Amino acid sequence: MKKRMNSLTVFVLATLALTVFFAGNVLAADKIIMRVATPTSNDPQTHEMDLFKKSVESNSQGKIEVQLFPSCQLGSNAQMLQGLQAGTIHGLLEPTAFLGGFSDVLTLIDLPYFFENVWTASDLLNSPAGDSLRAYLEGRGLVAAAFYPYGDRNLLLKFPVNNMDDFKGKKIRVMGAKVLQNEIKAWGGAGIPMDVPELYTALQQGVIDGLESAAQFFYMLKYFQVAGYIFTEPQGAEVTIFMMNKKWLENLPADLRDVVLKGAKGIIPAATEFSRTTEKDAMDKMVAAGVKVLDASPEFKQKLKNASMPVHDTFLKENQEAKPIYEGLKNAMAK
Repeated sequence: MKKRMNSLTVFVLATLALTVFFAGNVLAADKIIMRVATPTSNDPQTHEMDLFKKSVESNSQGKIEVQLFPSCQLGSNAQMLQGLQAGTIHGLLEPTAFLGGFSDVLTLIDLPYFFENVWTASDLLNSPAGDSLRAYLEGRGLVAAAFYPYGDRNLLLKFPVNNMDDFKGKKIRVMGAKVLQNEIKAWGGAGIPMDVPELYTALQQGVIDGLESAAQFFYMLKYFQVAGYIFTEPQGAEVTIFMMNKKWLENLPADLRDVVLKGAKGIIPAATEFSRTTEKDAMDKMVAAGVKVLDASPEFKQKLKNASMPVHDTFLKENQEAKPIYEGLKNAMAK
């Protein structure tokens, strides 16, 4: 009986070990399963997931199956990031502004008036100028496979803006990045982090007076129906980063690893075109619905920029390891 129990114990332990192995590598028969997640639905990020899936499954001749989990199906932003680090999620498309809890360094992309626009930002980040940021992430067990433009940052507001005083006492929803909270504070308002499911009601009931994001986001979730103004500042970069678990990626056969990485990079042109098209389409439709678009005068814009510069100083003081990344990108832009 004791021998039989020992044999059973060995069998159970061996089975558990194999289960853990396959959970880490996610194999189904002779097929590798890649789990890719994002918090959004029906937007540029889900479009990028679809493009990536088609590319990888086609170019791997069916050896990799990409399973897509949009709309926070695998948890909140924080939970999905934990899953990515643990290896239960293999790829995650996420705006950098949601990654402050993981690393404030990544939110340098979201600094006001750092990049001229989102298109410049994604071009630079995908070039050798972004190597230092990629190296930083790899040191934390993640691979930045690609950066995609989501859209230019604007403010959707329930009030018109003509000067700095108009922001006083106003509550503007921002993503969790501290730099975005400090941006609104520098303009005289309060930056309020808030999850997406709460936003429509909060805007409708006056809990917040506006929100910062891209035109596609305002249109997709109908926020423009309860806020009648779009202020086209700071025109910063809302960038999606496609991160992958480094250990999982390195455990792939070299040819399939190449397929995955090339798949992420290869869709950049199509992803960029889709974001440009949907941004313009969203803006046109909101204007047709009666939303007023407000552009800052050159003088007003300069005041907003000047007020925002201390946000950069504070960020660099609090994140010393971000300084070489910041300076490298700044120098690349100057060239």
